[in-house]
Amino acid sequence: MKLLRILFSKWSISALLFLLQVAAIGLVIVFLNEYFYIFQIVSVIIGLAVLLVLINRQENPEYKIPWLFLVLVLPIFGTLFYLLFSRTKASKKTRKMFMQASDELAPYVANNENLPELYEYMGEDAGLARYLKKTSYLGGTMGNKINYYPVGEKMWVDMLEALESAKEFILMEYFIVDPGHMWDSIHEILVRKAKEGVKVHFLYDDVGTVTMLSSGYYKTLRKEGIDAHKFNPFTPIVSAVVDNRSHRKITVVDGKVAFTGGINLGDEYINENKRLGHWKDTGIRVYGKAVNTFTALFFIDFLLAKREIPDFKLYFNPNPEVFDQEGAIIPFGDGPRPLYEEQVGEENFINILGRAKKYFYITTPYLIIDHHLTMALCDAARRGVDVRVVTPHIPDKKAVFCMTRSSYKQLREAGVKIYEYTPGFVHAKMLISDDDVAFVGTINLDFRSLTHHYECGAVLYKHPCLKDIREDFENIFEVSELITDEWKLSRGAKIVNGLLAIFRALF
Repeated sequence: MKLLRILFSKWSISALLFLLQVAAIGLVIVFLNEYFYIFQIVSVIIGLAVLLVLINRQENPEYKIPWLFLVLVLPIFGTLFYLLFSRTKASKKTRKMFMQASDELAPYVANNENLPELYEYMGEDAGLARYLKKTSYLGGTMGNKINYYPVGEKMWVDMLEALESAKEFILMEYFIVDPGHMWDSIHEILVRKAKEGVKVHFLYDDVGTVTMLSSGYYKTLRKEGIDAHKFNPFTPIVSAVVDNRSHRKITVVDGKVAFTGGINLGDEYINENKRLGHWKDTGIRVYGKAVNTFTALFFIDFLLAKREIPDFKLYFNPNPEVFDQEGAIIPFGDGPRPLYEEQVGEENFINILGRAKKYFYITTPYLIIDHHLTMALCDAARRGVDVRVVTPHIPDKKAVFCMTRSSYKQLREAGVKIYEYTPGFVHAKMLISDDDVAFVGTINLDFRSLTHHYECGAVLYKHPCLKDIREDFENIFEVSELITDEWKLSRGAKIVNGLLAIFRALF
């Protein structure tokens, strides 16, 4: 099956289509020279037809650039590649199930009746919560207890404790599941709990685990009593291989506690694997009413994978504990059109940038952003906000690392400070601004996360845990390298980046 995935991947098919284009041109030139003008006319007609479709597509204009380039330069290859892989929208059937799930879940998410109180508490910042409610269909809550984790290994210990405490159900959804010390320790508990009668529902992304799990691993888990499913299973040729993946990371236990953040289930996330140096990741643990919102996020994706609606009332806490803690949390989901009508994660970042007065700090493993977000970062820096972006110093993907570094120049010229995390790889997706608003979640600053993947996260407003997040950022800056005027890309890197920039929206 893994061989099939490679043979029918975008890149293998791209190479084949390119060779077919070259072969077609060669055939016409050698054997059908007198008909070459017909070949040219047909190519132009096909190219124009695809161009008209592309121009009229309602999506990020920058996503159209690589397709325009391919169709103009290689009409046959570009058109076939476009027809096979340009579909990024969820199907009508998926949208129908998504809306059905949202309607079914609405009565169980006890947010709506608390929204006026939340908006009043947030005052002039209530727009942050209103936007997420309107676009992500879920609301925020107050009275939750939240713990922030500056590294994955600390969260993992508390996750094990929470899983051990399960009496009724466990819900888990992850992009990567990689057998090793971390997953094995969790897997052992899940199997044992399933035997004890605890309902265990497990969801993992098919492409995210392609090199780690066998294609039928979910069947193995089912034999062990775990209700496991693959999200968006890969089908040769038919599947848009790297699009519309579930990049979410969610754990919910008994409707009482939830975990989310950048941390997947693999040894690098707890620094058992040092291949890329120190792996910097972050997450949060949530107690209280907001746990029901994470349960809803899980079941939306679980429904899309399982294609049937469970008895939701079994999984929502009707009387969640209310904690005497200041602050609010607004969990939200993001994903492809038309399920989500906007790029919710990106607009959330831009909304926070727009209200920033003192500073805006953010970490991301990849920095491949569109003009809209680039200008928001630049504009904030130009009006005097201390804008800082932290990226890895040790790359996990060299091509993506090159494109990340190619983004530095424009941002730096506007006054944005760029830091590279010298101890290793930053996988954390978090931000903090002005000591009163923060974000922790799964959203990278790249086109895949911002446009095509199912993502999740939480905006934290004036919660005590923001002090821990601010302190963590200060620790990050101390060990990171500030990119200065002396730092420059080599001529070769500039050439490579220039070529890669054409296709940056596909990464």
